[in-house]
Amino acid sequence: MNFVVLSFLYGQFYQLHDEFSKCIGEGGEFNGNFGQFRRRHQAVSRSVQEADQFLMYSNVAHLCCQIITIIFVFYSTVFYRHETVSLDHPQFAVVYISWLSVSILGLSLTAGQAIILNHVASIL
Repeated sequence: MNFVVLSFLYGQFYQLHDEFSKCIGEGGEFNGNFGQFRRRHQAVSRSVQEADQFLMYSNVAHLCCQIITIIFVFYSTVFYRHETVSLDHPQFAVVYISWLSVSILGLSLTAGQAIILNHVASIL
């Protein structure tokens, strides 16, 4: 869900930036309705603030759960090596490596989405 909201907001900022750039002429003069662009920018900014309000808790929970999962997997692998990574049961090693990979991917995706949206909002 976070990715869909992020993609939508990114598209809105990019479309507004694109249309605004088309209204600027060769000499730097503006040919368009500046008030309309200001209102659209405020509407998109309000949408970002509203999305931030309800995604904030989701992102924090997701980040905390992924970090706890990574710590748990490393702890289990280091201190319970015979149960987790043994030659008798190689499927456990595959499960732990998969679990660690999915957790790191989820953590990277959540952090990356926040970075992209913050970058776009600050630049545009």
